[in-house]
Amino acid sequence: MSRSQIACAFDAGSTTVARVKSTGRGTFTMTMCRTIDGGLDALGGPKGIRLAKKVASMLREWPDEPVALCFSPPEIRTLPAWFPEEITPGRYRDLCRLEAGYFLNDVEAWRWHDMAVESAPEQAKGLLRRMLLFYPAAPARLIEQELQRHRPLGAQGVHLEALASLSAGTGEPLAVLELETRYTALCLSVDGRIGYFRYWPVKDASERDYFAVTELTSAPLGGATVRVTGPEASPKTLERLSRATSRKLEALELHPWVSAEKGAVKSKSPTATLRAVSTAIMALNGTAI
Repeated sequence: MSRSQIACAFDAGSTTVARVKSTGRGTFTMTMCRTIDGGLDALGGPKGIRLAKKVASMLREWPDEPVALCFSPPEIRTLPAWFPEEITPGRYRDLCRLEAGYFLNDVEAWRWHDMAVESAPEQAKGLLRRMLLFYPAAPARLIEQELQRHRPLGAQGVHLEALASLSAGTGEPLAVLELETRYTALCLSVDGRIGYFRYWPVKDASERDYFAVTELTSAPLGGATVRVTGPEASPKTLERLSRATSRKLEALELHPWVSAEKGAVKSKSPTATLRAVSTAIMALNGTAI
């Protein structure tokens, strides 16, 4: 029996809504994808309520379908953390908040996405390896409050883990390089589990290229082709980085993981489409982002 999932992906300046259908045989079809102007910046400002209501209006066509949210702020604050394997959910939340208190000046102004990372060989036994991804709370809180007035919400968090989950069930490593205006990030996953993750804030294009080259030449990628995404991932940039690193680079595209109905894609941003669709797939697979 087929199931459908809606996902909303919010970046700084736009919002992308995608609807994905699962046939139950490990295949997925995108039936709708649209992008509207206004994203996290607007949700955090005086026009936030207007945008939140617009997003809620877009979803009225599917009143009974679950909605997952993913957030892609211009910058993310990252904090490696290790927690005991044997721990209650309540104690786990307390420890996350304690780590946040040491790391941030105003804990209430931030949310954190608790991203799982596979254990390292040198890691002590009995510990869970995590990466806490901090992002501004106000925009996320506003859209959640508006949408919850109309329907229950499902998975929520930063998009990075959803992209990594595309490797689930493939048995093949998936290396994703993100080239954003204000950061460079590299993630290597196998069967949906992240084994390597690096994040570098950048000030300009030269810093972005420097950290991209650093990761492409030093990360444990083996012979894996690196899939590149983000607004700064132009064909010329991929060609330049490939030449500098002798690494095979290709644009991260949707088609290996999901097909699309005719006329479904009305989003102008491949990056936003991938984030929304991967979030929907992760939710359909029963995994919280």
